[in-house]
Amino acid sequence: MTGPVVVGIDDFEHSDRLIAMAAGEALARGTSLWLAHAYHGFAPVAPGVEPNFAPEQIVRAAANSQLKMVADKLIAEYPDLHVETAAVTGPAAPALAELSDLASLLVVGGRGRGGLVGQLLGSVALRVLAHASCPVLVVRGDGEKATGRVMVGIDIYTPVTGASVLEFAFAEAAGRGADVYAFYAWEDPTGLYAYSAQLLSQDKQLAALKRGREVLAAALVPFEAKYPQVSATSEVLPGLPSRLLVESTELVDLLVIGGRPHGAGTDGMRVGGAIAHTVLHHAHCPVAVVPDR
Repeated sequence: MTGPVVVGIDDFEHSDRLIAMAAGEALARGTSLWLAHAYHGFAPVAPGVEPNFAPEQIVRAAANSQLKMVADKLIAEYPDLHVETAAVTGPAAPALAELSDLASLLVVGGRGRGGLVGQLLGSVALRVLAHASCPVLVVRGDGEKATGRVMVGIDIYTPVTGASVLEFAFAEAAGRGADVYAFYAWEDPTGLYAYSAQLLSQDKQLAALKRGREVLAAALVPFEAKYPQVSATSEVLPGLPSRLLVESTELVDLLVIGGRPHGAGTDGMRVGGAIAHTVLHHAHCPVAVVPDR
């Protein structure tokens, strides 16, 4: 059975789009939706001293009440959707990471709080990405556009050629009735991209791009066969990957990228690279980070 879709709710007043996306993902997968909210438990500052704020049982009751209201609204809107709630005490990131062990997808908000920082990825989302054991959908952008395109950015020179990332992208596209746009930004393999135009002749650059397109197209073949209802295109362009990926997110509904597993015996994904961080902080659409195992 497919694991549930878990959505972490922080701010109930501004989570409508987050919750709606999570509900849509659960319905597309034919699985249940878990609404999770982490709150801080309180204790007296000293034995026998009463706290001057709401005790834990009151905070828990309030959290459960808010979760129930959200669940009731979802059930009324989507009668076929099975919804469960979980109010947990403690920091949000560890709680969500623990729930990810049971989930097929974890959905989190993609912005911090307030000011310029509010436009960037929140610290909770970053910590969740570092410890989650399932794909994580980071909800970014304003959600106003619908392009019918799922973009997948992969490194065509990894040993597995992004197989799990491509699988996720094609499955998402099939569930949405969307197309797949597979993208790779070519850099000089020596790491000297900034000087590659001077270092490589035009013929060599064209040959490298041609080879990249062949590798990327070949990587799509098994998934095009598995998902014949999904139309797929691919493109390899020269340029800085982070800039090209961020610019492209204005033209798609979802970007799918890979996250490296931390290693044997550990959970979570390494998304500490400059490309992934730039994309996660500045993307104009939701970003799914998939463990590339």
